[in-house]
Amino acid sequence: MTPIARRIIARIHPARFTRDGDYRVSIEQLLLRGVGGFCLFDGTIEDAVETIGTLRSTADYPLVFAIDAETGLGMRLEDAVEFPHAFAIGRQPPAVTEQVAAAIAQSLRGLGIAWNFAPVADIATNPNNPIIGIRAFGTEPQQVVEHVQAWIRAQQREGVAACAKHFPGHGDAATDSHAELPTITASLELITQRELVPFYAAIKEGVASVMVGHLSVPAIGVPVGELASLSPAAIRELLRQRLGYDGVIVTDALDMQPVTERYGSGHAVVAAFAAGADVALVPANPIEAIEAAEHALTNGELSLDEHRKAIERLEQIATQKTNHQPGIIAQDSIAQLALNVASGALRIAGNQAVLPLTQYAHIAAFAVLPEDEPLDAPTEFFRYLAELYPGNMDVAFLTPSLDPDDAAAHVVGTADAECVVVAVFERPRAFARRLRPSAVLERAVEQVSEGKRRVLLIAGTPQTELQYRADVVVWTFSDRSPSCAAAALLLTRGIAQDQW
Repeated sequence: MTPIARRIIARIHPARFTRDGDYRVSIEQLLLRGVGGFCLFDGTIEDAVETIGTLRSTADYPLVFAIDAETGLGMRLEDAVEFPHAFAIGRQPPAVTEQVAAAIAQSLRGLGIAWNFAPVADIATNPNNPIIGIRAFGTEPQQVVEHVQAWIRAQQREGVAACAKHFPGHGDAATDSHAELPTITASLELITQRELVPFYAAIKEGVASVMVGHLSVPAIGVPVGELASLSPAAIRELLRQRLGYDGVIVTDALDMQPVTERYGSGHAVVAAFAAGADVALVPANPIEAIEAAEHALTNGELSLDEHRKAIERLEQIATQKTNHQPGIIAQDSIAQLALNVASGALRIAGNQAVLPLTQYAHIAAFAVLPEDEPLDAPTEFFRYLAELYPGNMDVAFLTPSLDPDDAAAHVVGTADAECVVVAVFERPRAFARRLRPSAVLERAVEQVSEGKRRVLLIAGTPQTELQYRADVVVWTFSDRSPSCAAAALLLTRGIAQDQW
């Protein structure tokens, strides 16, 4: 009998695996226990190639390598290309989504990665959702359906298993499920007519897997405080029986706080399997998870028949990937596609005569972002803008905790600027804060802009609470590098989206 450990996908950090001997030994211990595979989280392309190659040559059974690369390989590997978020892609024809999904799958396949935890099949129904938002293809079911199906077709045509997530729908949540357990309060009728529609479409499209989210959904029988990812009502009754899904069902990451705050790894994995899940994803303590699952299968707590069926489903992914030879993937053509997609997503409103910025001898650009937000995206935007704008440019980062003295200094320092660009950077991110502008911040952007031309760039989440009267507004719907580059091109060339 195939060990139940095959149904556990563990976390792996290639950056550590290739450099840290003790860490490598801990991973090899998981192989000895029969773990089914690994989900990659970081490193370079070369790190990933070395890690996958080493583990494959070490294991005496087919390993499954997976990744969460919903915006591409660059979402996890530092020297790879990342595409704009799904919301930006979803504003374009589904054929564009197919191009993106195919390019991502080709990169993954070349590395030997069998399984990509994408596409997001959630609908961005709640504008205050801190973790989905622009990760979804849109705000309406039919729009999301078209792009989810296009993604699945393209990715699986390229030989990489797709995964519709986060069942039964995370878009209406008001909290981040990485940090706390959201409760979906919608009625069963609304969930059926809205949240479940893209998942049913994904099933009809033949999606290889569905990921169940850490969500309380009372309307489907998952009470407040309980998790759909560990619930027979969500997995066995709704997904398997009512929707008729017979592919691989995987939990969301079991090392997320709504799980770890309630259960040990052993309890969580056994509960997931008992509820009908085929695969447990990255439990916090994989050894504990393996031992608990083995014990539960031996003593009859878990069904042997269901175990065999789960293994059969998972082997379809594992066996498929053994036919591919890993290798380094050239990123140049993918980068051009990513820029084209980002450019196609841009939208502009207002007085376009304010652009291009090259008509001014001196500009000031301010990046407005939440507290503790990484500076990668605004720094990228400033870099692209500096490469394209030949004049005198002042830049600064502003947060809601802006000191009044610093604000006054910005006013003095940019007094000679003819045009001000205020770029708001906010997007869904695990454990991130929302942007809650302060009076000092809003007064500062108003004062630095007084008597000047005003450009507002909304990079990422399309809504902003910042009160700023702009002459022209540009939306990117993503803050990834290609979107920052596309925005800089638009601002310096002064051309609208339909002119690209």
